[in-house]
Amino acid sequence: MPEQGRGLLPGLHGLRAVAALMVLFYHLHAIPNLAVPAALPWIATHFGLGVHLFFALSAFALAWANPHMAERPGPYLVKRFFRIAPLYYLVLAVVLTRAGWPGLERFAAEVTFTFNLVPGWHGGLVPAGWTVGAEMLFYLVLPLLMRIRTVAGMAAATVVAMLFSGAARWLLTEWMPGSDYSLISIAGNISVFVTALLAFRIFERVRGTPVAGRVAALAAATALGLLALLLSSAAWVMDGPGDARVLAFGCAFAAACLWQALRPSLPMRCRPALWLGERSYSIYLSHFLLILALRPAYGWILGILGQGGAAYLACAAVTLPPLCLAAALGYRFVEVPGMAFGRRLLGRKAERAGRGGFASSPRGGA
Repeated sequence: MPEQGRGLLPGLHGLRAVAALMVLFYHLHAIPNLAVPAALPWIATHFGLGVHLFFALSAFALAWANPHMAERPGPYLVKRFFRIAPLYYLVLAVVLTRAGWPGLERFAAEVTFTFNLVPGWHGGLVPAGWTVGAEMLFYLVLPLLMRIRTVAGMAAATVVAMLFSGAARWLLTEWMPGSDYSLISIAGNISVFVTALLAFRIFERVRGTPVAGRVAALAAATALGLLALLLSSAAWVMDGPGDARVLAFGCAFAAACLWQALRPSLPMRCRPALWLGERSYSIYLSHFLLILALRPAYGWILGILGQGGAAYLACAAVTLPPLCLAAALGYRFVEVPGMAFGRRLLGRKAERAGRGGFASSPRGGA
């Protein structure tokens, strides 16, 4: 949620909905092995990159909503923990009731969100939960990155981050053949976050100025042009160990964030997109388990329609209503209370600090 005094950026909420649906449709293909519609081959090949769109959105939105995190990281970290942890812990508990006790060390890695640092545990016990592990580690370094206050400084940091992530992807692929650690480690993905911070610094510089419209148009052209290139056959030139194309997709997603922050398009700010975007975290954490639960229904649909686009669309139609219900319940009864509890903790701490400061000095100083 935006910090008090900072308004909602509706275009980013809409992009969250896009990211959540991309991951859903990718896993709807990958988990039950459904053939995607012939007209939409990118569902199978590229929609998994919705997680990287989430990364870019997190960096941009957190920089906007927490302008004082560099000076006061404590309140920001408390808010982040109570925004993310309650729902993750609930889904983890559900998983453990089926999978059994993983051992104290691995359980500790899960509840402290450090599992992404341990090859072999990096995927997390929660299905698709590796992204949460990567994001929580990024949250720790974000206040340090936000000390870079200029566009030029953040551009330099972006170059460094891209070189670091590219090298990490290549080296980890060489050191751990057969492992996907290079693809989902925080080291291999940090550049996506930092590139979005560059987009935020540009947004901060031009927002409300006469050039904002032209910058938004340039960002739109950059995002759409890069995506067109990366989805074309010309993208083969970026093939290689560790799939360095993710670095280029990070640039496209950062440009999309800048575009939609400055000039949100109608599809991104319509009511359904805003509703889905607000509940995108619940959608993300619940969709995998729901797809697993619905596999008998998918089998019944395949028995009638056979493999193909029609069956895929029918399975999507069966999946979306219960997923929206699960997301609504998760948001209302887990996410919202968790955020409220975090705010209460911060309020009580501020109240105690205020009373202590007043009592310690006649002038109210500390």
